[in-house]
Amino acid sequence: MKIPPLPALRAFEAVARHGNVRRAAEELGLDHTVVSRHLRSLQELVDAQLVRTSRQGVVLTQAGSDYAGRIRSALADIADATRDVSQEKRSASLTIGCLPGFALRWMTPRLPDFQRLHPEIDLSLRPGDIKPDLADDTLDAQIGYGAPAAGDMRVAVLARPRVFPVASPFWLEKHPTLADDLGGLANAPLIHEESHEQWRVWFAAAGLTAPKELRGPKLWHAHLAVEAARLGQGVALANELICGADLASGGLVELGATSVVMQPYVLIARPRRWNEPALARFRRWLVAQVRQDMSGARRA
Repeated sequence: MKIPPLPALRAFEAVARHGNVRRAAEELGLDHTVVSRHLRSLQELVDAQLVRTSRQGVVLTQAGSDYAGRIRSALADIADATRDVSQEKRSASLTIGCLPGFALRWMTPRLPDFQRLHPEIDLSLRPGDIKPDLADDTLDAQIGYGAPAAGDMRVAVLARPRVFPVASPFWLEKHPTLADDLGGLANAPLIHEESHEQWRVWFAAAGLTAPKELRGPKLWHAHLAVEAARLGQGVALANELICGADLASGGLVELGATSVVMQPYVLIARPRRWNEPALARFRRWLVAQVRQDMSGARRA
């Protein structure tokens, strides 16, 4: 018997999985009429009824259910074979999405260490705030802040660092009471990221009363807010990973002594990419580096 066209098989497998022609069409990037046409042509070719329509959507016949299971397995084998044949080339390169602040203030200073340990990997760092669609394989993995949305992803929690207010030493000289008494923060010039929400959440977690109306510039990115604080423009929220070097050099000073923990830094990737050699090496290096930094911060 003639082997059915691959587009028809992919359309049938997607319909079988979703139980709906339109959702299958959306996944495949096709018009629903095209998917319906693939279904009809496939049933004509195999000379069997594979699906029937109902009020709930598309229902598989017994023959369709058996066929869908075998087609799904065959498509998975094709995907695995394709990945394996290109594995050597893919293992030599890696594209990582990353929050701009983390990329600038944490990753960039440590890239020489990764390159020294893994000269065989061509690492590309792509900063950005918009959560990527890892399904299109543009990125191999993404470093983010906060729990990722539910979905078919592998996640490694890198760290849950403390979040605390920071300011420059010369700014603090003009506002000495804030060094130990955070009650006056409500009246201090606060520097924000993309909204006032982070400061509002932090005040509540620290057991402090936030001002009714939070003011101050919104600089969108964490590294810009921290840099503004370093330049003496006010108080920003930061953590050990973002401003560890500035705290160590004295460029920034932590105000008070708080133990507020907010969101985790995470590395996320598609399950089928998780154990690819290049990504596995990067993941092990990243986890070890973050743990080392967090351990040093706790000792300090």
